[in-house]
Amino acid sequence: MAFLEFRKFVFFDTQNNIDNGKIAECIQDTNVKVATSGKGHVVLCDVTGWAHLISHSWQITSFKAYELTISLAQQLPHDPYLVTVGDDEAGVNPLIKVWDWSRSDRHGNPTLARVSRAVPSHMRPTPATALAVHENKNLLAVGFQDGSVSLFRGEIARQRSGKMRTLPDSGNSPITGLAFKGADKLFVVSRASISVVWLTSERCVTLDEKGAAPLCSVLSDKHGLTVAHDDAIYCYTTEGRGPCYALEGEKVRLDWFRSYLIITTNETPYKTAASTSTAPAPKSHHVTILDIQNKFIVYSKSFDEIDAVLTEWGCFYILTKKKEIIYLKEKDLQSKLTLLFKKNLYDVAIRIASSQHYDVEGLTEIYKQYGDHLYSKGDLKGAIEQYVKTIGWLETSYVIRKYLESRHLEPLIQYLEELHKKGYATEDHTTLLLTCYVKIDQHDHQGKLKDFINSKDKSIDFDVDVAIKVVRQVSIDDALSLAANHKRHDWYLTMMIENKKDFAKALDYIEDLEFEDADNYMKKYGHRLMQHVPEESTKFLKLLCTDYKPRSKPLVDESSLSGGFRQPDRSHPDDYIHIFLSNSERLIEFLEHMTQNNKECSKLVYDALIEHYIHVWAKSPQNKKKEYEEKVVRILRDPEANYDKDHMLIICQMLEFQAGVLFLYEENKLWRAQVALHLRNGDFESALAVCRRRGEMCPRLWLDVLWAPAPPHCLPELLNVIAKDKLLSPILVIDCLTSTPKYTLGDVRKYLTDVLKAESDVITREQQLSSKYREESERMKEQTTALQNNPIVFQSSRCAFRACNKPLELPTVHFFCQHSFHQYCFQTYSECEAECPLCAGARRRPDEPQHTAEALHHRLHHDHDP
Repeated sequence: MAFLEFRKFVFFDTQNNIDNGKIAECIQDTNVKVATSGKGHVVLCDVTGWAHLISHSWQITSFKAYELTISLAQQLPHDPYLVTVGDDEAGVNPLIKVWDWSRSDRHGNPTLARVSRAVPSHMRPTPATALAVHENKNLLAVGFQDGSVSLFRGEIARQRSGKMRTLPDSGNSPITGLAFKGADKLFVVSRASISVVWLTSERCVTLDEKGAAPLCSVLSDKHGLTVAHDDAIYCYTTEGRGPCYALEGEKVRLDWFRSYLIITTNETPYKTAASTSTAPAPKSHHVTILDIQNKFIVYSKSFDEIDAVLTEWGCFYILTKKKEIIYLKEKDLQSKLTLLFKKNLYDVAIRIASSQHYDVEGLTEIYKQYGDHLYSKGDLKGAIEQYVKTIGWLETSYVIRKYLESRHLEPLIQYLEELHKKGYATEDHTTLLLTCYVKIDQHDHQGKLKDFINSKDKSIDFDVDVAIKVVRQVSIDDALSLAANHKRHDWYLTMMIENKKDFAKALDYIEDLEFEDADNYMKKYGHRLMQHVPEESTKFLKLLCTDYKPRSKPLVDESSLSGGFRQPDRSHPDDYIHIFLSNSERLIEFLEHMTQNNKECSKLVYDALIEHYIHVWAKSPQNKKKEYEEKVVRILRDPEANYDKDHMLIICQMLEFQAGVLFLYEENKLWRAQVALHLRNGDFESALAVCRRRGEMCPRLWLDVLWAPAPPHCLPELLNVIAKDKLLSPILVIDCLTSTPKYTLGDVRKYLTDVLKAESDVITREQQLSSKYREESERMKEQTTALQNNPIVFQSSRCAFRACNKPLELPTVHFFCQHSFHQYCFQTYSECEAECPLCAGARRRPDEPQHTAEALHHRLHHDHDP
């Protein structure tokens, strides 16, 4: 790339005599041999062996470093060490001296920390031509006139520290430059070649067979080694030669300042034809400052002959042969940008601002101005490229309004697409983008809307719901495609059902969904699907409520193959019963499937199935009724059927399904209601059958049949049970019988005969008991009178207790019943002091019949029908 292709700007201002002549006063007539800087100081070394240490305030400290001259010098950037190479005597190898100017000796000069001899490979006295010191203070390299390079390892500020080695011979050409690249590589520049030495293995690799003059090589920050030749500037890395920049002219020196390459070239004096003077024209140098990163020439000017280029304190100075210090002050970023804005060089401004890490808001403003400039020139596409870069900072309405007014939709579409890609789009932006697509498709037939809908990459992030809403107004098919691509199931089904009326395809779509989605959408759309595709919907609901798997998935999954158990996905059939209300036939089919495959169905399922069975039974012809009646009874009799008996009883009663009513009466122990139903139907035999089966637990059943009234042929059995169990008094039975005209005396003759005979037997037995009790009462009165008036003789001679039976001895206890006891025996064995133990025991016999009142209470507590 030639420099002619580089844009030229003036980003530096010059200021002469910045030091007020202090350096010229200090150096006077001598010439500066070498200049270096670092650690906040500039060091100038002259040909007489003096070194001048200059501070930021231009205070100069001078000291005699060598007796003869100083050849090379390098100031460490972060340490107060100055390394110099020079001669104290002629005809010997030069000396390496390390100065510590942070400490002073007794004469006020910097402390000399180390002195060592710079020895080339052949040990003969040879001038040193190049010097490099590593920032870590442990590596020092010296190049010589004979092409050899010596490397010192060890701390440079300590005497007798480290060892000196001669690096591999890179030729006989004088060394003109050395530079460390890290701690393991060393660039070596000679007059004849450029090479790199790997310090770990001391392997030398030649990068170029073309060398460079002294001071014409410099180590840049990111571009490796930069070398100046007469025809061009070359860049090198440790791997080889990189880019080059064509620049004719004799190069004097190269320097690096921040990100700028400073090139100093000789300027050929211009001679006029009229000039007759033979005196040499004054020598001058031309300085070019190149921004390699951005490919700009940021400064270019000629000066008097230059002795040194100084870079320190964040500034850039030129020392001329006349000992004048010229300060090149870099313009601040805002000044640079203002200069570029005036020339409408917004692209350059953006590159410079980006390279100097300008803040985002500032960059956005530049992009905006650049976009406005291009828009005003009519470059709408170029302008939109700049506006795109402002997304996230610049108000979107500013850009959109411009392009809506100009009616240029393609750039606007590009901007809106970028808004979506970067996630800053709102619903309005999505709506506008799709509207633009529609308009372009109508006029240019580009199919952008279809491309947008069918794009598989997710680079454009937009609100899918809004997009579907907009596209739906234009093309239902495109909206369906968009909903399917982005798995917006609700939108897809809504459009398929409401707009397309394709219910079969909607159901087909649901069959591919996961269980949760399929369940939700069948609850939402199941009623309409059942109305239009009942058979397919019923079939799908059977699967959904049994063991659902999406149709798109394999029937056998990996967990089943590996022996694991998968809990089946199933919906609750209760949630879908309501969608069958207009189709009892499909509901029965669905519920039958559920009860057959899952015995643990809820009461609602069984109740609905039984109820719809009965509804169908009620509407069926006579020859079909038996079939549904058997189905209902089969479910009612099934012990595993989980139905609500009370609810089913009400349904059976409402729809007059007597088989179910009779069964549920039996299950709920409503035997009287069961008998009443038979009696209403005139089925006295069935009523008597219930009485025979349940009469012992509910004797009132017989009376219900009697009061019906029962037909004459049933009376013998009824009257027999009533008389035997004494369910009703004979007078009430006769009263009941007389109220029915159809009964004759012959029908009840046997009952009346038995009743009268039984009453006669009772009267006879009662009279006998009365005579017996009267006789006993007379006898007891006579005994009482005898006890009150006549003396009683106790003649017992032995104790009445069988356990004792010994002759009586005083004290004794006598009773009127003629039983006598020892007082000791009576007190020991008697349970009551006022009663004879023997007589009391006889009265309390275990087989004594229970009192009538006690027997009544016992029956009331324990009888089934008190």
